Amino acid sequence: MKKFNFKLQRLLDLREMKEEQVKNELAKLVAIQNVEKTRQQEFKEKIKENYVLLSNRMRQGNFSYKEAMMCERYVDVAHRAIEKSQDIIEQMEPEIQKVRERLIEASRERKVVEKLKERKWEDYLYEYNREMAKEIDDMNQQLHQRQRMMEQR
Repeated sequence: MKKFNFKLQRLLDLREMKEEQVKNELAKLVAIQNVEKTRQQEFKEKIKENYVLLSNRMRQGNFSYKEAMMCERYVDVAHRAIEKSQDIIEQMEPEIQKVRERLIEASRERKVVEKLKERKWEDYLYEYNREMAKEIDDMNQQLHQRQRMMEQR
C-alpha cells in the first residue's frame, strides 16, 4: 500500500506558520507591556527608597530642606513617569486584544485542518489494516490450499 499522503499538508503548514507569526506578534506586545510594568515597579521602589532615606535623615537630624525638596521633585517626576507608563499599558490593551483574537482565529483555522488530517490518517489506517487483513487471509488461503494438495499426494 502507498504511504500516507495528506494533500492539504501545505495548507496546514501555512496555517501553523500564520499562527506562529501571530504568537510572536503577541509576545512582542506583551514584552513591551512587561517592560513598562517593570519600569513602574522600579520607580515605585525608588520612591520608597527616597522616602526611607529622607525619613532616616530626618530622625538623625541631619537633613536639609534642599534634600527634602529634591526628594519631592523626584517623587513628582517618578509619579508622572508611572502615570505615563500606565497610559502606554492601557493604550496597548485594545491592540493586544485584537492580536489575541487573531491568534484564536488562527489557532481555530489550524485545528480544522489538523482534524481533517487526523480523519484522513484514521481512514488511511483503516484501509491499510483492511488490506493487510485481506493479504493475510489470501496467504492463509494459499497456505491451506498447499497443505490440502500435499495431503492429497
